Amino acid sequence: MTGPLVRLSAWRARRRAKLGAEATGTEWPDGGIGAEAPIRTASEDRLRRADFAGRIAGVLSELSLREGRVFAIRGGWGFGKSSLKNLITERLDARGDGADWLDFNPWQWGDSDAIARALFGQIADRLGGEHSKTALARAEALRRYGAILTGAGAPLKAAGGSSHLISTMLTNASVIAVASAIGFDLPTAAKVAAALALLSVATPLLGRLLSHLGRDRGGEPLDKMRAALGVRLRELDRPLVAFVDDIDRLEPEQIRMLLRQVKANANLPNIVFVLLFQPSIVERALDPVADGDGRAFLEKVVQASFDLPAVPVSIVHRIFGEELSELAGPYAIEANGFSHTRWGNAFVGCIQPLLRNMRDARRLISSIAVHLPLHAAGDVFEVNIVDFLLLETLRVFEPDLHEALFRERELVLQERRFPGDGRRDADKAAAERLLEIVSEERRVIAQDALKDLFPPLEWAYGGTNYGDGFHLRWLTAKRVCSPRYFPRYFELQTAADEMSERRFVTFLDATKTEEGLAAAIADIEADGLLRSLVARFDESVDRLPAENAAVLLPGMFGIAEKLAGRRDVDPFNSPWHSAWRATSWFLKRVPVGVRGGLALEALRKTQALSVAAILIHLNDPARKEGEDAAFDPALDFDTVKAMKAEWLRLMRSRAADGDVLIAEPDLMSQLYRWREYAGSLDEAREWMVKAIRTDEGFASMATRMMNRGTRHSEGDRISAPHYTFDRKTIDDFIGIDVAKARCDAIDPTEFPEHEMALRKLHVSLEMWLGLRKHDQFNF
Repeated sequence: MTGPLVRLSAWRARRRAKLGAEATGTEWPDGGIGAEAPIRTASEDRLRRADFAGRIAGVLSELSLREGRVFAIRGGWGFGKSSLKNLITERLDARGDGADWLDFNPWQWGDSDAIARALFGQIADRLGGEHSKTALARAEALRRYGAILTGAGAPLKAAGGSSHLISTMLTNASVIAVASAIGFDLPTAAKVAAALALLSVATPLLGRLLSHLGRDRGGEPLDKMRAALGVRLRELDRPLVAFVDDIDRLEPEQIRMLLRQVKANANLPNIVFVLLFQPSIVERALDPVADGDGRAFLEKVVQASFDLPAVPVSIVHRIFGEELSELAGPYAIEANGFSHTRWGNAFVGCIQPLLRNMRDARRLISSIAVHLPLHAAGDVFEVNIVDFLLLETLRVFEPDLHEALFRERELVLQERRFPGDGRRDADKAAAERLLEIVSEERRVIAQDALKDLFPPLEWAYGGTNYGDGFHLRWLTAKRVCSPRYFPRYFELQTAADEMSERRFVTFLDATKTEEGLAAAIADIEADGLLRSLVARFDESVDRLPAENAAVLLPGMFGIAEKLAGRRDVDPFNSPWHSAWRATSWFLKRVPVGVRGGLALEALRKTQALSVAAILIHLNDPARKEGEDAAFDPALDFDTVKAMKAEWLRLMRSRAADGDVLIAEPDLMSQLYRWREYAGSLDEAREWMVKAIRTDEGFASMATRMMNRGTRHSEGDRISAPHYTFDRKTIDDFIGIDVAKARCDAIDPTEFPEHEMALRKLHVSLEMWLGLRKHDQFNF
């Protein structure tokens, strides 16, 4: 009883597997990321091919064949051959008199022998029937069939490529397998199969013996078997249609072997092969065995062809547009850089021409679906949506150009350019070399894409020269041509020291309340993003909510004060400059009637002397005539006067409180402001005398008064630190002679923290007094 139980268990396992496969086949196809799956039902047919599929299903079902047929469904990659096949099988299942069918994909089976075994093994399975009395015999036949093919494969190849010999052997092997599957008991065939399996491990010389044995000993029984098999197959109520898909994905040798198998069995009654392939690929594979005329060879195998109906490119574009709208539509807003005009130009000029078929459309949609979430957070998009979609198009269809753009950052952004630098001709040549990466027929498209993505480079392609005034506009729009945003498009993430767009939007929402703003600033500072925040202020001042000025303005004062006097930054483009500049611009967006009061209140709340001094200076009508021809004050005279008074009050309060004032980040600048607002240097000098009365106080002041910079000599690869003192500052607040006497009296080694400043000051004082030769590098 053990044998039957084992066979019953095996049958149940096969049955469960088949039911699972059928259930899977009825599921909705995967249309998500990376999906190129063909459609499965007519309800998914967006190309209106269901009627065409129905006509083919009718042809296949009405056949009553004395001999088999080989049909072909022809079309290029991505044209929808597999989708059409699925529509045909759906119609076959729906017909009461529809043909039986099986779906075979040779691509998943590996080498040629495995493909052959799998194809006719599946035919044998289907012909045997799941509940027929020959089920056990069919399983045994599959084992025999495998032994025959693996035994015959190597010697056949070594025999010299005789197509007649190969066809004869394949026919004999297939007849044995198929006949066994539908109920024939073939002990002779089993012996032949076993003999063939043993001979397969012998030397190639046994190939001739194999042919001899097949001809002399097996020929007559196989002829009789074939005749008997034909009679049995003609008794079938309806034909069996074997769909063989993805032939054009096989290696050339595999294609040739598969078509020989099909040709060798094409005349079996009621067996119909429907081959799906791209003609040019299969014809090239057949050229070596057809004297260079693979097409003629293929015509001998295939009796009739169904050419896939062409899909109008307009339909491809429409479907792509619908899927793109569903995927990226929520981000197509002005805040993310979307404009109908620019998108229309980019879509029609640079994207549509590359979408030739549905596979192209699916590839691009899949790439967008993969990369879009890396830039999205809620309804906020970290980069410009149009630039993103254009770059994704290049990533999919011109990957070499996409990769080159990142390498050629300096070129495409035109960084470190200035008039007369002599780089114009070299840059123009480099820009042309970028286009040479692309095939000639696509260079116009690529050029249009580059001009759209990188306006600074447009001049190199005969376009516009853009001035510096456009850079802030590109920065605000999060364009790829902005140095700040360029890395985000290629590194697919916000840089470690950059604030994301999502976080900036969250910050703007927090400006509604003092508590919310204070918490947001504290979190940003803790994450080391304060510099990035003020850069966002500077480039996006129009986005700062003026209605929240009573809360936001003191916050901006406080943030700017934290950055004042920082010495580890570029003095001409520092976070401090961004902070006070953005604060000044933001004031102009606050209604005139309240801005003065809010500015004064912000100074009182924050005691931010540095930023207040800048705002007073920018709005003070007492500034010298001609200092700024574009004088455009945001604050009126009364507000400026009141802020000066409040500034002096705070300054004097700090001066009276021990060492509080000496900790001011930009102390020297504040001392000069004190002189300016008080009308005299006396108060500032008096405070200085008290501050340096001790040696420790003098050493500390030397450090505060020392200027730090860098110096680069010819031939150096890196800059060296450079320290200087301003003679006028020393003379105004201490006096040259007094400072020299104090330096002479102090041993610098007693103050390690200030030793370098004391020594540098001493050298400077001696040069100013003519006691030391002037250092030509000390400016």
